[in-house]
Amino acid sequence: YLRDTADTPEASMFDLTRQDDLVFFWHIPKASGSTMKNLMNFCFGLKRAEKVKPEASMEMVRDNILNMDTSSPEGLSFSFANQIVNSGFIDVIVSNYFLSGAALFNDVHHGRTFTILRHPVFLAQSLFYYRRKASWERAYRKDWQSMTFMDYASSDMYMDNWMVRQLTGTMPWVELNESHLERAKLIMRRKIFVGILEEMGETVRQLKAHFGWEEVEPFCAHNYLMEEPANSNKHPGLQGGRGGPVWNVVAQKEKWDMSLYHFGLQLFAEQRVRYPPTPQEQQPPQELQELQVPQQ
Repeated sequence: YLRDTADTPEASMFDLTRQDDLVFFWHIPKASGSTMKNLMNFCFGLKRAEKVKPEASMEMVRDNILNMDTSSPEGLSFSFANQIVNSGFIDVIVSNYFLSGAALFNDVHHGRTFTILRHPVFLAQSLFYYRRKASWERAYRKDWQSMTFMDYASSDMYMDNWMVRQLTGTMPWVELNESHLERAKLIMRRKIFVGILEEMGETVRQLKAHFGWEEVEPFCAHNYLMEEPANSNKHPGLQGGRGGPVWNVVAQKEKWDMSLYHFGLQLFAEQRVRYPPTPQEQQPPQELQELQVPQQ
C-alpha cells in the first residue's frame, strides 16, 4: 500500500481517497535521520511516533509525538496490532525497516515514501564509530572499541549492502547478485522519493514540492539546516581517503549498495527536473542577501 512516486500533490487534491495518505520516512541509519525528524516536527508540524516512555502507548506525550515505537520489529508489530495508521494521531511513519514499515499501511491509509541516501563508505564508517560509543542503543558494540575501522571492514562480522537487503528482504547470510540490485532499483524508482545527505537544502526543497508541505515559519528549514546537525557523530577521518586501502575494501564489500546509491543520485537529479526551483527559491534568504558584499 505504498503510492508510486509518480503521484503528485495535485492528484491528492482531486482524489479524496488520497487525502488520508501518510508519509513513510524510510530512515537509513546515520543519514540525517534525526535532522529530518526534527525538521518534520518543528518546521512542518508533522506528527510521528516515538517511544518516549518505558512502555509504548497510544497517547500523545510531547508536541507532535505519539508514544509508540516504529523503530524495532517488536514495536512495529505492536503498532500494527494497534492500527497506528488508522489512529489519526500521526502524519508520518519513521522506520529503518522498509518492508515491515510498509506493512503498517492499508487500503484506506496508503504510504508515500521518501528516504535520505548517504555514500555507503561514509555511512559504514559513521555507523561503526557510532555503535562503538552509543551505549544507549540496542546495537551498541563495546567490543568494537579495540578495533579499527579497517579491522571491522575486513572481518566476517561486517554486514554488507544494507539498503539492497532491506528493499529486497534478503538475509545477511545470503549472497547478493545482479537480480537483487535490479529489484531494489525498481522499488526505489517506483516507490521512494530520494533525498541526498550532502544536499540537504535541495532535498528539503524537493520534499516540500513533492509532499506539499508548508513551513510553520518562513525559512524555518533553512535556518535549522544552518545549525549544528542533530545527533552529529564526530569521528576520525577515513585513513588513506578516497581510493585508499580502507576505501577500496569497503567499496568492494558495498558494491551493490554503491550501485544503488549512484542510481539514487540519478533519481535525485530527475526529481529536480520534475520540481524545478522557482525564481524565489533560487534567491538566498533576505538575511543572506544583506550579508553579500557588492562587487566593486
